[in-house]
Amino acid sequence: MNKNKNMKLGEFIKNFSHNNVIRLVYKNKGGHEVVLSDWNDVSMDHEVNNQKGKFRHYVNNEVLGLTTISFGGGSRIHHPEALNIVIERLEDQPFIDEVIDDQQYHETNESYENNS
Repeated sequence: MNKNKNMKLGEFIKNFSHNNVIRLVYKNKGGHEVVLSDWNDVSMDHEVNNQKGKFRHYVNNEVLGLTTISFGGGSRIHHPEALNIVIERLEDQPFIDEVIDDQQYHETNESYENNS
């Protein structure tokens, strides 16, 4: 990454991550902590830039780096291969509405109508 330019998560994904499972983490005194409540909270990278999924809110957070996080064999952590992206922590994290495409919307409505 260019040290002179702050790279946002969306830009980082667009330039460097293609079809990867990602986990977002913050840096803390003891190492790292997950952005969401569970180490099993992962998402596909492209969902961030498509304004979908649980990490869409962090698209404009600055990327501080990548980190390797080792999980023990019996840790019950899913997706140990996920890219662990360290992002800045914002005091007032903005929330972004999720985009629902037409196909997903119609499938959801058809399912609802068939079960009514």
